[in-house]
Amino acid sequence: MASEDAPAIFFDDEYRIRVLDLERLSASKSLQTHCENFVGRVDRLQELSNRYLAAVEQRAERIEAEKLAAIGLRNQAAAAEEEGRRRELELRGLLAERQEELERLQVEEQSLLKLRQEQELMVAKLSDSSVGTGG
Repeated sequence: MASEDAPAIFFDDEYRIRVLDLERLSASKSLQTHCENFVGRVDRLQELSNRYLAAVEQRAERIEAEKLAAIGLRNQAAAAEEEGRRRELELRGLLAERQEELERLQVEEQSLLKLRQEQELMVAKLSDSSVGTGG
């Protein structure tokens, strides 16, 4: 006497004893195959995601390095610009100093030329007066 709750026993095509009927066994194997395919795809997706994330991380590191290099270059340019302004002010000061010295020397030269002319005039007068008295 078989009860409805008792497990049924089936034989497959190779006469092996099965608890599931052939239709359910086929569906289970199909589900198993689909699950294995799905797990394989998920693994491949995980692998691709890891590679993508690694590539993104590598790019981010390169971008960060380039950003730091750009900041360094900008700082160098700013320092060079500041140095140029400082040097320009220094040279302008030196130029003003030299111009003042040139003006002073020109005034001194004019004074010396005037003094020379006066002395030459005096020598000429003395020569004329000594020529006139001695001759």
